[in-house]
Amino acid sequence: MNLPMLKQPGYTLEDWKTWEGAWELIDGVAYPTYGMAPAPTPKHQSLSIRLSSLVWLALEEARRRTGGHGQAFHAPIDVFLGDTVVQPDLVVVCDPDKVTGRGVEGAPDLVAEILSPGTAGRDLTRKRWLYEAAGVKEYLILDPEEEIGMLLVLKDGKYVEAARVAWGTVVRLLDGGLSVMLD
Repeated sequence: MNLPMLKQPGYTLEDWKTWEGAWELIDGVAYPTYGMAPAPTPKHQSLSIRLSSLVWLALEEARRRTGGHGQAFHAPIDVFLGDTVVQPDLVVVCDPDKVTGRGVEGAPDLVAEILSPGTAGRDLTRKRWLYEAAGVKEYLILDPEEEIGMLLVLKDGKYVEAARVAWGTVVRLLDGGLSVMLD
């Protein structure tokens, strides 16, 4: 099995392509994703499938109403942002040209990350900075333990908190075009 070996100045997408298993590459640093132990908790996975389903259904309804092109993808899917590749819990892409045979090329319109003990620090810092710099319009961070979600919206190149919602509350996503109940 080919696993990453630390080298300077950091890993590249060419390195990443040779690795077995699922890895994210953020600013030259390798992070294991799926297949790691322990697996995400049942609470995390339940939230993931529910959110993915609700967003998918809302996008389907929006497509019927407006003829839009939004697509939702749940993990694992590779999202390529320059020389970085990540696998968010959920992505929504409105530009069909960004969806290619290898994954999503460029900034999605919405990224959602569900916090877990092993990834929360990275989701709240490195990935937040990455998504902001890449131009991801909306970043939804969900905390299944605290049962709260935070929606960050890109304004003038910086994320601002647009909503903080408790479970049982509707969050309006994609500039208000989609409404999803968090629970």
